[in-house]
Amino acid sequence: MRRSILPKTLIRHAHTQSPKRTVPKFSGRGKFNPETQEHDYVQEHDYTVTPYTYSYLASDNMEQFERFPLLSNLTLYKRKTRPVKSRMLARDFIDDSLYNPHYGYFAKTAEIFSPDSPFRFKEMANIDDFLDEWSEEYKRASADKDLNASEVAKNQLDKLLAEKRTAKVNRQVWHTPTELFHPYYGQALARYIVGQFRSQADRSELVLYEMGAGNGTLMVDILDFLRDNEPEIYAKTHYNIIEISASLALKQNVHSAGHRDRVTVTNQSVFEWSKRDERPCFFIALEVWDNFAHDCIRYDNTTNQPHQAYVVVDGNGDFTQVYSDRLDSLASQFFSLREKINYKPTLQLGIHPLQKPRLLRQLKNSVYSFHGNLSSPEYIPTRYLQFLNVLNAKFPNHKLLASDFTNFDEHISGYCAPVIQTFMEGMPITIPTYMALQGFFDIMFPTDFTFAAQLYEQVCNRKAIATSHGDFLKNWASKETSTRTGEDPMLSFYRNTAFLTS
Repeated sequence: MRRSILPKTLIRHAHTQSPKRTVPKFSGRGKFNPETQEHDYVQEHDYTVTPYTYSYLASDNMEQFERFPLLSNLTLYKRKTRPVKSRMLARDFIDDSLYNPHYGYFAKTAEIFSPDSPFRFKEMANIDDFLDEWSEEYKRASADKDLNASEVAKNQLDKLLAEKRTAKVNRQVWHTPTELFHPYYGQALARYIVGQFRSQADRSELVLYEMGAGNGTLMVDILDFLRDNEPEIYAKTHYNIIEISASLALKQNVHSAGHRDRVTVTNQSVFEWSKRDERPCFFIALEVWDNFAHDCIRYDNTTNQPHQAYVVVDGNGDFTQVYSDRLDSLASQFFSLREKINYKPTLQLGIHPLQKPRLLRQLKNSVYSFHGNLSSPEYIPTRYLQFLNVLNAKFPNHKLLASDFTNFDEHISGYCAPVIQTFMEGMPITIPTYMALQGFFDIMFPTDFTFAAQLYEQVCNRKAIATSHGDFLKNWASKETSTRTGEDPMLSFYRNTAFLTS
């Protein structure tokens, strides 16, 4: 049994044969209120039936499964209200939860922290000084916001110190290395780009694409570096941003003022990109893959046949997960490529369902017959595969520069499973299912960088190299982020991230 302190309207799941039962609980942490002469208790909800209690198969009742229309993520983006009486692939449900322009998480919740000015690392005694200044920046930045980010920062900073400064910074409140280590992080990437650019045969112009560019800080830092240190290259640079968020695209346009003739911002999803650019170019993708939607897959415990998850939304807006052995084209492409690669799962992402002994899986099925003879879930990176298809088709002569997270704590059940997280009263809250009220939760997936490189090589037909965050920056960063003791937070933070370059 899992417990959540979230209102029950945020976690919605219904089952035709066994409806959810919600039992209110009152904790003993209540404080006496002298004005009301009563105790203020924290109400909690126990969910004794979770979305994973039952596994329904579409083949058991195909007529019932197909009674609602099938909606794609592109169709969902056009809706101003959350869908009812419809069905969609799990990945499209996740996409809609994150990116719908009217109620999605990134349209209504997410903000990116940015300090007023760069931190002066050389004047700091050690990493503790940096954490103190970081905390003060949060207090200032959050003074006029409903979200008490200073408390979030304080809680996370305490955790960082307790973990002996091997910081795993929480993605939920958008502490990106680009912003925390501005401008030095962007300068490190600029040095890498210049080095690669000088090694290519065609150096007539430097063409850069960045997707999901946030506040536009990386764009400014790279262009500032080129203007100040490589004026000849800067004069032939074209920086293109592909941004799905209208509000962030507006910010990026504002921040590009100092380089107006060098920058083009397009408010569009990269998956709708139609222009083909055959010029040699660099494609930058920093901290965007963790929000690439995945498909939820379960395997038949007898035949190992994969089944793809759909989310069915009834007339009340409640969710049921249904599995079909009819894979869509993207999932079919994924399994075909993975078979060619001879994929080896990594324990960092959990135990793969097919690595569990078949006898054990069949035994569990006999005990838990309501699981529909299906394995535990695996989340496959189909949206990442679609991204590679776009790179190969629309940017055939690109070089990739990407960075993202390798693993998370407190993820939901399954292999390569995401963290589902939001904040309430300044505290991070995780829940055990992605099927939550759309727009209220960040949904973050880890990336197996070895496998990501293998898939990239299969689709784009070029070599890719995976490098740890620290090793990449050791090669390209200056010493500007070192404190007086020699500690360098830019190298020691974000240890659960890596780079992929081609």
